[in-house]
Amino acid sequence: MRKSPEQDVFDWFFKLSLNNGYDTYDYLPPEKEKVSYPFVYIGNVQGVPDATKTELVGSVYLNIDVWGTRKQRLTINQMVERFFHASIGYTKTPNFQYYGQPNQQSKRMQLDTSVPNTVLMRGLLEIKLNIL
Repeated sequence: MRKSPEQDVFDWFFKLSLNNGYDTYDYLPPEKEKVSYPFVYIGNVQGVPDATKTELVGSVYLNIDVWGTRKQRLTINQMVERFFHASIGYTKTPNFQYYGQPNQQSKRMQLDTSVPNTVLMRGLLEIKLNIL
């Protein structure tokens, strides 16, 4: 059985992150688990299927967070940009083909104080890919 479009997109971006040398997680590491900054968290994925008489179409949404220290803002921004540009245009995997339009992607940078006595920089990217 082949992968679902959601798992396919998740795996493609996870592999892209690893291939770029980023520490990459499929969960947000707890505070007591010591990790190096910056790191990538590839998390929430959602499929919105549609179908024709002969094939599956629709969209896949994926959230990617890049976490680092305040001083790593430029590095985090560059990492977010790499994922942003990878989400634009045609993406072909062994299972499906996708298309991402620039105006369907969302990115932002924000300070995060959810860890006590720590100010982190967080880059957030929301990706939408249309299944072709």
